[in-house]
Amino acid sequence: MSKALLKSSPENRLNAIIEALVDASDRALEHSDCPLSRMPEYFMAVHVANHFAQSFSNFGYRLEASVKQTLADAGVEEDEINDLLESPELRGNGRFDLVLRTGRRGVPAHVLEFKRGSRSAHLLKDLIRLAHVSKTVSDGSRLETNYLVFTTKKTESRLLAMLSEQEAERKKTNPRARGKVTYTLKKYQTITHWDKDDAKRVPKHMAVAVFEVRYKK
Repeated sequence: MSKALLKSSPENRLNAIIEALVDASDRALEHSDCPLSRMPEYFMAVHVANHFAQSFSNFGYRLEASVKQTLADAGVEEDEINDLLESPELRGNGRFDLVLRTGRRGVPAHVLEFKRGSRSAHLLKDLIRLAHVSKTVSDGSRLETNYLVFTTKKTESRLLAMLSEQEAERKKTNPRARGKVTYTLKKYQTITHWDKDDAKRVPKHMAVAVFEVRYKK
């Protein structure tokens, strides 16, 4: 008997991301003899994309999706897109790691970005970029909710403390942006990890973290 396909909901999407990456971790260990945290970011994106396509009733996907084309497919006007592409926060000449698409026309539904590690210099910028996508689309668009997914050695409390420190610094230099970028750590799942070149493979702390990102208009 075939497994019933899921309908998209915030909790179902979050659970699916974690399920896909736990499976990806197991496969990396089995076939590459390598922890997930040392596999390419693309490896994570492909596993999540395939898991969504196989588990949900109405999701397709694009990998390495053009920012410009994604916004156009989401219904953003061309003149507005051209203005947005100049924004350093959006980095419009780049690509999104994964865009989940839904409906008969394959409308962009959610952007997912994947990272190895949670370096303090980049994490908040990545969250702001995803929030900027949410900001550009019209109210009610599915692209209002996006996800940042990454492996991290940090504990949940340290991760949130680091972001709080970065946010405080950002508010000093950009007070008008206060409170508009919203992100929530929704999932935190430990995975197998050991130090590089450790023949004994002494277990070390590593986790997959999933942030849900939005923008208050």
